[in-house]
Amino acid sequence: MQYTEGQIGRVFVVRIDDGEDMLISLCQFINDKSIQAGTILFLGALMNGRMVTGPEEPVIPPVPHFVMFEGGWEVFGVGTIYPGESGPHIHYHASVGRSGHALTGCLREKAITYLIVEAVIMEFNGLSARREFDKRTQVHLPYLEKKRGRPLPAQPMKWIRVNMARTPHRTKNRQTIYLMDLQILSVTSLEDLRCEE
Repeated sequence: MQYTEGQIGRVFVVRIDDGEDMLISLCQFINDKSIQAGTILFLGALMNGRMVTGPEEPVIPPVPHFVMFEGGWEVFGVGTIYPGESGPHIHYHASVGRSGHALTGCLREKAITYLIVEAVIMEFNGLSARREFDKRTQVHLPYLEKKRGRPLPAQPMKWIRVNMARTPHRTKNRQTIYLMDLQILSVTSLEDLRCEE
């Protein structure tokens, strides 16, 4: 086991519209914002895409079993971002479902949005982590280095109230992504959570 410790930095909410490739849009946004490490949560729908749903046989190194899906599938997933050999390396896993059928696996190469995909990107600061190609497994693995030092004191759990404003952002390939600017106010009890009129 390996681990590293850091803190949450910037938080972005991104909207990806119908017909845009989710993988390309998020990769470009992450590069534009110089995000080196973090996580992505996303939900919405995909018109079509390609994913690895495990190995052909459970051996090392694995031969990936690719599956194509098309026709409008609901999607929910998560991704990790670590520094790679040529910039941020993003690794996605997702579940897609349609009409009683479901697939779970690693999204690869293509994921075309149907209607909308909403993504939340949380940046991590202070990690000692990178993703590198592993010769034995023939896949890119995260390498985490424990940082020495005093642990941070535990913080009490707090409720938060969020105010959001939407602003359009034009990518290099003329796609429009909507950014949500977050204003976060920490509160300590449910009584402090009141609707603003």
